[in-house]
Amino acid sequence: MFRKQDAFLLLTSYVTMALGIFLPELAAPLRAVPMGCVMFLLLLSFLAVDLAQVLRCALAAPLDTMRLLAVKCLLLPVAAFALYHTFWPEYQLAALLVAGASTAVLAPFFARLFRADVGLTAAGVILSSLLLPFTLPPLVAGLAGEKLQVGVAAMAQMLALMIFLPALAGRLCVRWLPRPADWLLQRSYPLSLLAVALTNLGVFSRYSHYFLQNPVLALQAMAAGTLLVVLVMLLGPLLFRGTTPEFRATALVCTLFPNYILILAFSGQFFGPAEATFAATYSVPFFLQVLVLRKLIGVSGAAPVKTQAE
Repeated sequence: MFRKQDAFLLLTSYVTMALGIFLPELAAPLRAVPMGCVMFLLLLSFLAVDLAQVLRCALAAPLDTMRLLAVKCLLLPVAAFALYHTFWPEYQLAALLVAGASTAVLAPFFARLFRADVGLTAAGVILSSLLLPFTLPPLVAGLAGEKLQVGVAAMAQMLALMIFLPALAGRLCVRWLPRPADWLLQRSYPLSLLAVALTNLGVFSRYSHYFLQNPVLALQAMAAGTLLVVLVMLLGPLLFRGTTPEFRATALVCTLFPNYILILAFSGQFFGPAEATFAATYSVPFFLQVLVLRKLIGVSGAAPVKTQAE
């Protein structure tokens, strides 16, 4: 069922994308904020989820957790590369990078929105991020014949900064600053929308000239990203068949929302315009799939999952 929260999310997302593209000078000061906004979103998530709870969620169902990580970090990127290598080779590396990315730090926000398991989703974010330096570079080298021009240590350092710093800050805030933490939790939805808006303004203003000078290529990259979303939506329910409804809902959230902003940062520095544009325009299907995902989760019968934030 379509809800007001979905409408606000989509409206905010697409309006800020358009503003970033057509008014880049206005959004130029925000070009350095996407990473900070992503970290802030993760901080909001960890105000509601204890790190110990995250580990308990992963250990409570180890086989399901391993299954989720295997699909997210290995099977899905291989399937994406094979599909694009066959039908759309110019985007095969871009699809591999985005599909093989860790679960987005936005995922716990979407888990709350879709009533999935926030704790297990947060575990998916952390564990997939830890695995990323050891899964994505070999996949790129082995499948695409290229190497990421960044060391494992540098990638791990960036991931640690993005994931563990806000996670630790969130738990310290709950422990030592309970009133500010409660204030943030009560306003997590509008604050999350603000972070999404600032992220879109920063990202799309940076690539405004490319979108305006190459609108056909930008639309083509957007269509290619939409194909990746369709692939995951078709494979997800099959790959997680036989699990509990709650886990299937959580697994769909973890696999359908990759950390494309991280891939955008890598692509802009180490790969070509096709990879960078694919990652940038992935924002469109990334948020548009909210409408379909609610229906998929509704069909799966996922029950509401209580979290500390509720």
